[in-house]
Amino acid sequence: MPVRASVVALPEPGHAILRVSELDAAPEGLALSIQRQEGPDTHLADDGWRRTEAWLVPDEVVRKGDFFEFHLGPEICDRLAGIATIRLRVKEPDVGVVGSTVVAWPTMLTSGAVGSSGTYDDTVRLRRMEAAAPAEPAPEPEPEPLPPPFEPPQPVPELRAEREPDPAVPPRSGRPNWAIVLIALLIVGGAGYAAYDYFKLNPQDIIASVLPPATPPAAPPAAPGDPPKKSVRDTVADYLATKPAPTPEAMLARGRDWLKAGDTASAFLVFRRAAEAGNTAAQLELGTFYDPLTQPARGGFTAEGTRAADWYERAALAGVAEAQRKLGLLLAKGGAGLTADTAKARTWLQQAAAQNDADAKKALDALPK
Repeated sequence: MPVRASVVALPEPGHAILRVSELDAAPEGLALSIQRQEGPDTHLADDGWRRTEAWLVPDEVVRKGDFFEFHLGPEICDRLAGIATIRLRVKEPDVGVVGSTVVAWPTMLTSGAVGSSGTYDDTVRLRRMEAAAPAEPAPEPEPEPLPPPFEPPQPVPELRAEREPDPAVPPRSGRPNWAIVLIALLIVGGAGYAAYDYFKLNPQDIIASVLPPATPPAAPPAAPGDPPKKSVRDTVADYLATKPAPTPEAMLARGRDWLKAGDTASAFLVFRRAAEAGNTAAQLELGTFYDPLTQPARGGFTAEGTRAADWYERAALAGVAEAQRKLGLLLAKGGAGLTADTAKARTWLQQAAAQNDADAKKALDALPK
């Protein structure tokens, strides 16, 4: 579900605010997935970059009108230094991914508390250990020898009158001025090299930063009298509040209709209500949202093997052959936080095969003896 997002750097180094609009979710428990394009490790975690996706929970998420504000600290901002764009995903607890977009990351000052975008896990830990160790006091510089006293030349007597000699003025040393000039040259040279290196690596990003941002097309004005668009939660809540209240079987049918229409979030919420009411078909549907073997994944939900096995087991205990087969296949392979268990997998596949499930019989024959 696409959303709009922008990042505003704060005056305090290493801090920024991420603003996300068009996001239909509650602010409690929202988590972020941040992905870059460069390097072998592309997913940001709390201790550095990883190869697998990680979810970050900001310290503070505030809803202001039509957008959310995520307060980001050095553990995120410092590691994104030098990166032009990132891929952002937002996940809501018990719902899954509710928004995704690509965000331009601005240039900002880093706090120096954690590693930047070029560091990896081991380097980040090393820097933290060095920062914790007490710094040794620097040796005091030896005083420079004083210049020899300046002796002014003897005044030459004039024929008309004698004049007192001018007071002696010691010559000014040019060493401080040369030091200032040398430091300025180093700064200019370093900035020029950094600009050259950045332009060499990201020419399109620099050109994009110079050109004015494209103005998105204005949304067509709503026709007079059109009701405001309802959120997913409001739509499902209105359906569940109908009189008489829908039965678990009716909720299952409505969820499948929403699923065919592409409204995955609404289907998930109504499936969960029917599954909690004991409907085994809804329990089976709900398990597929978390099953890592479901291809393609439903609605961008993050695979969680333990949750998928829990919902499958509820329906399997009620004697549903398909649930027994899916639970057996999941236990045979494991994944997404679930440890493989061949013995349990064999037991569930045998129960499904006893109900003439052909796929269960094939999977049972493929298990190691």
